Amino acid sequence: MKDNEKKGFTNRIVLLTGELSGELHATNLIKSIKSKYNIDFSGMGSRRLKEEGMNVVYDYNTISLMGISEIFTKINHIFSALNTIKRHIKDTKPLCVILIDFPGFNLRIASYAKGLGIPVVYFIPPQVWAWHKSRVYKIKKYVDLVISILPFEKEFYNGYGIDARYIGHPFANIIKPTMARDEFLKTMNIDGRYPLITIMPGSRENEVIKHMPVLLNTLDILKKRLGHVDIILPVAENIPDRLINSFIEGREIIAVRGNNYDALCHSDAAIISSGSATLEAAILGVPSVVIYRISTLSYLIAKILVDVRFISLPNLIAGREVFPEFIQHLDPEKIAERVIYMLNNGREEIKKSLDYIKAQLSGFDSYAMAGDEIIGFLENRYGTIS
Repeated sequence: MKDNEKKGFTNRIVLLTGELSGELHATNLIKSIKSKYNIDFSGMGSRRLKEEGMNVVYDYNTISLMGISEIFTKINHIFSALNTIKRHIKDTKPLCVILIDFPGFNLRIASYAKGLGIPVVYFIPPQVWAWHKSRVYKIKKYVDLVISILPFEKEFYNGYGIDARYIGHPFANIIKPTMARDEFLKTMNIDGRYPLITIMPGSRENEVIKHMPVLLNTLDILKKRLGHVDIILPVAENIPDRLINSFIEGREIIAVRGNNYDALCHSDAAIISSGSATLEAAILGVPSVVIYRISTLSYLIAKILVDVRFISLPNLIAGREVFPEFIQHLDPEKIAERVIYMLNNGREEIKKSLDYIKAQLSGFDSYAMAGDEIIGFLENRYGTIS
């Protein structure tokens, strides 16, 4: 489809993301594209994308999920979101639809957009190599271009005849501290005499609820065995103060907002809910323990469907366990033991592995490359995009 066939399409892209980590990627992708092209963005997002000037027609916070069984508690909101986005795509007639992760929802939208003759780009595709491999056939059918940020994904998708490009991982360039360690410790009123541990229970409210009791029990054990530890809790922007305070009130835990990278970088160890924060920790070079707990039903279903040895991205990239993982059965005693080992013995060995992981992801201007891939795809289809 070239210039004369572009008639009827608006100079707009519809972008859909369903959680905070995806929204962060979306924000930077939009900045990259809008720095060169006069394109309007609309779709599903939340506060950050609104601030970036995107017309958010549906806020994902009403349908953000954790685990498979949680779908049933939000089914009405999910159908409402699907219908709203479908109507918006039909009315808007965008140049393309860009999907970011969130596969259960986004693949339904991909099918709908494809039926309208609107091309679909998947930026940060679902981890179908880990589970739900049947989805790869849906991606082949409904998605025109896959843009991957994990080094092993391009070969996987290409093997199924899917056009996939690897652009490096954006985190390798943007994940860095804003302060030197001494300055950070002074800001936090920490004297630096004791081990500093960062805990990150997750970016969703239900993750915080499931993980904080385990983290608090683990910290109690660490304090008994080590005498004293300083604790920092970076709080995700969408987690309300009332929820965090209900867990840490009366405890010596420093809750911070907006200093995630400094907290991780300058810590001696971290305990992190599985997710993008584990990769942040790897890039920043902090030895970490990974935890995750979902509902019993979700876990039993996942045991059947999941086809990988590890859950955290650093371990998947390294091909071995660099960060110890505790999934579902979260024993505070065993978690504390691994943290103590990292503090006393394993730090340098882990650091070497983390350097390898970072090297696999570095050397790319990822968001600029992603923007160029998308515009190149659109110009090949429509002609010049101004």
